[in-house]
Amino acid sequence: MAEAALDAAPSKSLAVPSKAAPLPEALCKVPPVPVPEALSKALPPVPDALSKASIPVPEALSKAVGLPEVPSKAGAQAAQPTFPEVPSKAAPPVPEESGKPKSLVVGDETFQFAAGLQEAYQEMDFTACSVLSTQNITAREANPFPPVMKGRVRHMVNPVTIGKTFPAGSFDELVFFLPGLSFSVPKELGTSDRPLYAYRVHQFVFHLLRSSKSLLKGDGLLHVVWPEETCLMSSPCGAAGIELVQLLNHLGCQQTTAKYSMEAIKVFECIKPIVFGGFCIELPEWLQNLQMLTFSLDTKPIPLPLSVALQLNPDLELVSIKGAANVAGVEAPPEMAPLRAKLIHEAIARKARLKEIYGRDPQEMVSNYDLVKEALAPDPDALLSIPMEAFMMTLDELPHFSICLKFQVLEDQPNISHAQLDVLDPRLPTRVARPAPPAPATAPPLPPPALPKKRSRPKEEEWGEMKFYCPLTKICTATPEKMREHMEGELYKKFAAKDSTWESSEERRDMLFDLEEAEEAKRPKKSEKGEKGDRDRGKGKSKGKGKRDGKDKGGKSGGKSGGKSGGKKGGKSGG
Repeated sequence: MAEAALDAAPSKSLAVPSKAAPLPEALCKVPPVPVPEALSKALPPVPDALSKASIPVPEALSKAVGLPEVPSKAGAQAAQPTFPEVPSKAAPPVPEESGKPKSLVVGDETFQFAAGLQEAYQEMDFTACSVLSTQNITAREANPFPPVMKGRVRHMVNPVTIGKTFPAGSFDELVFFLPGLSFSVPKELGTSDRPLYAYRVHQFVFHLLRSSKSLLKGDGLLHVVWPEETCLMSSPCGAAGIELVQLLNHLGCQQTTAKYSMEAIKVFECIKPIVFGGFCIELPEWLQNLQMLTFSLDTKPIPLPLSVALQLNPDLELVSIKGAANVAGVEAPPEMAPLRAKLIHEAIARKARLKEIYGRDPQEMVSNYDLVKEALAPDPDALLSIPMEAFMMTLDELPHFSICLKFQVLEDQPNISHAQLDVLDPRLPTRVARPAPPAPATAPPLPPPALPKKRSRPKEEEWGEMKFYCPLTKICTATPEKMREHMEGELYKKFAAKDSTWESSEERRDMLFDLEEAEEAKRPKKSEKGEKGDRDRGKGKSKGKGKRDGKDKGGKSGGKSGGKSGGKKGGKSGG
């Protein structure tokens, strides 16, 4: 009978979780429910065979034997074991926060050097960034996600704007790996042994240092991987005149004792860097003796000479003017202000000096040769100054100077990581635009402009005898009448309705001036033609009415002076 009652009981009341499914903590802490005495007496005793079953029962569940109900479906689902998600092969691993000092590696496009550096110095957390995509790195038989980096890599990063890629104050140190040498040489330069190439590398290092300064937590260190001087002289760019150490000292970095050693990197012999836009199958001889130079670095703006600052984009930050002038009564801009505000202050400070220079006798010629002055090589100001070689190149050879400052590694590199520096071309004239003076508040409204008596600009070249051109619709006509008909058409009215400035534009006034000039030129020709016809009719009458003598006298001698009178007289006398 006990066995029959046990069989009649619902099967779910005997459901016991397995060993692999632990009981939830909330369920383990549920206190046992007291069973009424009447219900406890009605329950049949448990058979010995069931009590000796080999089903393991958790201790927490054994204490709750008197429960009349089992957990709900929600509780059962919560009790199911959860397994960690296995990331796919394409997904990069998530970076781990270890609390170690952080360092950013820039210039190692294939992450081989960064991986060796991380393996050699495990007390640091190195993060590497590359201008290439994962497809570019994989196509060159390299790993875009080295396991030792633990996901601390970034792809398709523009090095010039790297300060906007990471949050400010994210790193303690910076590492530059062969800065400026991984990019391909522009075809306009031809080779890398020219002074223009050295200027290109110096400008890149300056902009990279300026942009990455905002990523430091405070005063930190800068480590630069660079060939030895003797090895650099034997490289393809050895004759260009690259002076990296002097440039960094000029930009406010102070060289200190090296912290890292290239000998500690075990995989250094297997590194195949990208140099001049190509992968090195074997490490070149001039890269065999690399060194890691260490400099102290702060987060203050970089001081530059005024001649160099005038060539840069005025919206740059973390740039100051070296030896800035001070003017009494004029407040200097803040230290972290953009370069534009500092240039304006410098112009106000030097205004009196400019008046003194250019306020002389107009007949006295002012020499402007010193505006572009080539400093001597030891002068650090010459490292960022435009070399004289740029002024010897024609516009056909180099259309604009900014072409030399485009940085790209591969042809199939993503456009988002192309670096481009904006500078002024000193060979081209520079136009200084001044803002228009403010109009007085009580000025009366100006009358509509009248048609000019002459054109405000030279007339366009005629094309196919089409003398009249409409700048609004780009249509030409041969006669002014056809242009008038065109102006009355639907196409002209449709374009005029869309352009609100057409009615008051100089192009419209010039077009109307050409039409009126052509129409006036036709009127005197018609009057002259009528007068000539009247004279011809007078000659014909004198010749027809006179006889032979009249024709001889009146038709020839008197025809011009008085053809009619002379013809009549000659005819009567001859009769």
